[in-house]
Amino acid sequence: MAQTANSVMDFAIQAEIDGEAFYTAAAEKTNEKGIKAYLTELAKEEKKHAETFQALKERVQKKGVGDVFVNPRVDDYLDAVLRSGLFEMAKQAVPEYEAPKTIDDVYRIALRAERSSILLYEAILEGTKDRGLKRILKKVLREEKSHLTKIVYLRANQDGLFAVERFGCMC
Repeated sequence: MAQTANSVMDFAIQAEIDGEAFYTAAAEKTNEKGIKAYLTELAKEEKKHAETFQALKERVQKKGVGDVFVNPRVDDYLDAVLRSGLFEMAKQAVPEYEAPKTIDDVYRIALRAERSSILLYEAILEGTKDRGLKRILKKVLREEKSHLTKIVYLRANQDGLFAVERFGCMC
C-alpha cells in the first residue's frame, strides 16, 4: 500500500513517541545520575518533537498535502526509510520493550534510531515546498543531529576503547 505524505507525519509522530519511551525507560534503568539526567533530557526533546510533528500534521491537513509537499505520494527512498523503522530496532533488541539491560544497549539502539530519524527528516525536508515547514524541519534535524552527537560523546565518556576508536584518544 502506497504511503502518503500525511501518513509520513503519523510515522514521525509515532517515532518520536517511541523515542521518548525508549529514553525514559533507559533513564529509569540506570543509577548513574549524569547518564540518567542526560537520557531524561533526550526523552523530553523527543516528546517536544512529537508535539511539533503533531502541529505540522495539522498544518498540512489545513493547507492540503498538495500545497505543502512536492508529491503527496511517498517515493521509494522514503518508503524504504519508513519500513526500516526508527526505534523499531529498540523494540526488536529488547524483549517486551523493557528498558535496555546495559548502557551499551542504549548506545547501540539510540545511534541506529537517531541516524534513521535524520534520514527520514532529511527526506521529508527534500519533498517539502512549504517554507514554514522547511524551517521547522531544519530545526528538528539540527536537534536530532545533536542527539546523535550527544549519544556518541556519552558513550565515549563511558567507554575508553570506544573513545580511542572514535577519536584517536581518551578524551
